[in-house]
Amino acid sequence: MQFKKILLGVLCATLGQVFAQAAPVGAKTHVLDKNNFEAKTSQGAWIVKHFSPTCSHCQSFQPKWEQAVSERSVQVYDQNVHFGEVNCYENTMLCERNKVVGWPTVVAFRGGKRIADLEGDKSKQDVLDFIDHIVSEAQMEAAATDGKGATEKTPKKYTENSVVLDSKNYTENAANGVWLVKHYSPLCPHCRDMAPEWTKMTDELAGSMAKQGILFGQVNCLENRKLCEDNFVDGYPTINLFVNGKFIEEMVAKYTYDDMKAYALKIPERHKRGELNKNPEPVVANDNRDWDDMADDTAGKQGEASVKDANAAINTLAEKPNADNAAAGDSHELNNGDKSDHSAYNTEGEVVALTKENFAEKTATGPWFVKFYAPWCPHCQHLAPIWEKLADAAKGKINIGKVNCDEAGLLCSKHGVQAYPTLKMMWESETSDYKGSRDLENLLDFVDRMLAQPANVQTIDEVRQTQKEHEVVFVFAHEKSDTSARTTAALTQIKANAKKLFLSKQVNIISSLELARQVLPDYYQSLPALAALKDNKVIKFNGTLTNDDQLREFFYAERFSLLPELTRENSDALFYDSDYLVLAVLDSTQGAEYMKHYRDVVRSAAISHQQGNKAGPSVRFTWVDGIKWEGYIDRVFRIRRSNWPAIIIAQPSEDRYYVSDVKGQPIEPSKMGVFMAVRDALNGKLRAESSKSIIVRGAHGIFWAIKSAWLFMFGTMLRTLVSLSTIAAFVYYSFKRGKKGSSAGIGNLVKAD
Repeated sequence: MQFKKILLGVLCATLGQVFAQAAPVGAKTHVLDKNNFEAKTSQGAWIVKHFSPTCSHCQSFQPKWEQAVSERSVQVYDQNVHFGEVNCYENTMLCERNKVVGWPTVVAFRGGKRIADLEGDKSKQDVLDFIDHIVSEAQMEAAATDGKGATEKTPKKYTENSVVLDSKNYTENAANGVWLVKHYSPLCPHCRDMAPEWTKMTDELAGSMAKQGILFGQVNCLENRKLCEDNFVDGYPTINLFVNGKFIEEMVAKYTYDDMKAYALKIPERHKRGELNKNPEPVVANDNRDWDDMADDTAGKQGEASVKDANAAINTLAEKPNADNAAAGDSHELNNGDKSDHSAYNTEGEVVALTKENFAEKTATGPWFVKFYAPWCPHCQHLAPIWEKLADAAKGKINIGKVNCDEAGLLCSKHGVQAYPTLKMMWESETSDYKGSRDLENLLDFVDRMLAQPANVQTIDEVRQTQKEHEVVFVFAHEKSDTSARTTAALTQIKANAKKLFLSKQVNIISSLELARQVLPDYYQSLPALAALKDNKVIKFNGTLTNDDQLREFFYAERFSLLPELTRENSDALFYDSDYLVLAVLDSTQGAEYMKHYRDVVRSAAISHQQGNKAGPSVRFTWVDGIKWEGYIDRVFRIRRSNWPAIIIAQPSEDRYYVSDVKGQPIEPSKMGVFMAVRDALNGKLRAESSKSIIVRGAHGIFWAIKSAWLFMFGTMLRTLVSLSTIAAFVYYSFKRGKKGSSAGIGNLVKAD
């Protein structure tokens, strides 16, 4: 009976949350004050109650007001009419400015201007009539301005002090200015948890931030899936920053009032310094966001619509000539020797179903673009028709596959799949995750970029341009007149191995002796030659140019600079590229000198480590902009911004990290401090921390406790016999004792009768 009560209570609570979330977003009275009044009431029509908590008339009017608002708020929301209330006890100056001389006073505003007052005895019907009058005027004004140059065709609708954005009004509203936009699903529990924090933050900051050209918005991804995908949303909730309609970065911070407010307050200064005019920030996988698992009957229709919209892009991209190939120029003799065409791949233009039985065999050769999905996932359902179109458009270029993770869970886990859908470019043992928009045009563009041919460069400026785009550039130099089989084979092998590691965009081919002299001054006399340009050095390949294993080892070893920045694109590769990863967490707001100083410190430590550690575990050094990754660093490594710069030595394969030296103090961000900490970590002298969540650590602890107890009891034949005898004796004794107690009870019962 108790279990049934608990089950019924959980069911009622769940249904209550669902129905609560299903309520229209406009059904709310907004709390207005001196900070947000002007910003909110400047858009649309507002019916505002001015009151004092100590006023008896206000107290008697309150239930009438609530009933009227409850009956009308949903209907009038689409007319851009909203309700607010001002506590005049706390906002005296605001009420005086609104010419409020008594309480309660209900005033209507449009575009920030006072247009009408509620007259009469303020009964519920009076309030309803007043609302209907304001709505009627709003409708007439909209009709009068329709098609006659109205300044705002799609009004901004507020809820929780955020502009409600959707697929119809997003482009128009968010195309100008700086926007911080919350993307959520009404079914996501994390979204429900953070909603009051977001409301508190936006209520406080919206007014002052709007004056600086910074606005808050929110998108319901359950109703606007395509818009959320286009905005790089791969989980809920996600808060993204946009400037003039361009995605800048994801707010990687805790979704609490304090952390969101701190992030928002930095935006104006960052915008002034020009920091927001750069590439998107990293998106960290495996965070605390939810996937919307609710089945969506409209997903298929949306997918079909997306495919129809992208049909024009199919032929364009599928037939688009490769720019790098077009620039081949003088090297056509050697290019003819490159047999690495794609005619053997995806000859039917169809998606291949990969299973745990055939996955290894089929992906052993050739490039693959694989979708890991779950049939019940609405995002996967939306992507399904687009994925089929991608297979047709990429016919002859790359194999397109799909893995049902419901049927091949271990396979998906093996490949690090933590959310659905996950898209991976694979070539033999190498993978590269796709994290962009899932529309057909962007997917095809990604395929073209990853399979691009190396660039044939003719001038030193072209080489320098490639160096600006990539920290590491590979150069293969040969003489134009050298068409020998050895050089032709070398070029073929270099292209093939660079492509398998997705490094083709970083490869420059030089056929001019003069240009080779400029780029490879120490090696131009011994062409052909392959070298890596990085860290202001030229690193020559000393192996055999036609040896696949040696070429791959060279590309793999030199693909990162000595101290690369951890970014969205390379985060997975860096974390799992070596046994240990040293992260220097820096505060980019401290200026260029600060950043250069600490990068040079860690770089010097990396050089010292390389010189003294010729064998043993591999160690990679990197630096991370803590401002971009603040939430992730705090959540995973538990390091707050006040403790930056910080040094973290991560051991990803073991899910652990080190932040303290042998004395238990934070690792000192100096050359010797970093060098010694790395040496001590490799020698097992430092105390490790776990990067797993508390729940995961607890589960592992219980598992190991059970496992240890089992081994203690049944680890040997003797222990097994003793344990089984003890268990049998305990069961027998308990049974006898229970039987004896039952007999005594029956005897007492008979005696009493």
